[in-house]
Amino acid sequence: MGEQAARALRAARTGSAEQILNRVLKAHATPRDLAAALRSVGPTDALVLWLRPQDLQALATVPVTASRVWMSGEMGGLEQAPLPASWRVATRMAYPVDLPGRRVVRVDYALSWFRIRKIPLVAQQVQADTYLACGLVSETVNHMVDAFVREYLVERLEMALDHRALTGYYPRLTLAPGQRFASKGGYIVRFSDPQGPRVAALGDWITP
Repeated sequence: MGEQAARALRAARTGSAEQILNRVLKAHATPRDLAAALRSVGPTDALVLWLRPQDLQALATVPVTASRVWMSGEMGGLEQAPLPASWRVATRMAYPVDLPGRRVVRVDYALSWFRIRKIPLVAQQVQADTYLACGLVSETVNHMVDAFVREYLVERLEMALDHRALTGYYPRLTLAPGQRFASKGGYIVRFSDPQGPRVAALGDWITP
């Protein structure tokens, strides 16, 4: 995921005066590998991190040298990302879901379903997304009666999403011909405290 995102960023900045340097971490990289990859970053640089939670933890031994740091919330664990306190002031996170306080009621339907059936919660967003997708397909198939045609199924799904109130982690979901990502956009957030999961949005929901 990080490699693809880095390529997309480079392509988006083609023609600009900015110099983009990619540093790739090998699988199971050590804290020393991470420190080496960041050694040349200076105070005038902008740093973009596509790191897994275990790599974010390793930043505790690496000083912050960039004045601007951006990180992937999806890769890092969203508000549960284990970003060290020393990195939190300078870091902004791309946050492609609704804010915790705004999604709690919508997500609780899925969490209650898991609790009643004693299903362990090991990956909350993945499980909530799966619950949402399966529920949507099930409801749509029930309304199709015996007209099981792929194109009709997709059309009914598109119509159902437009009127759906329970959208899980996302503030709104839409599908259309040629648009197969139901959630388009996100927030830029920062951590509110040196420790803990509280985040604050730095603006409104952004749609590219």
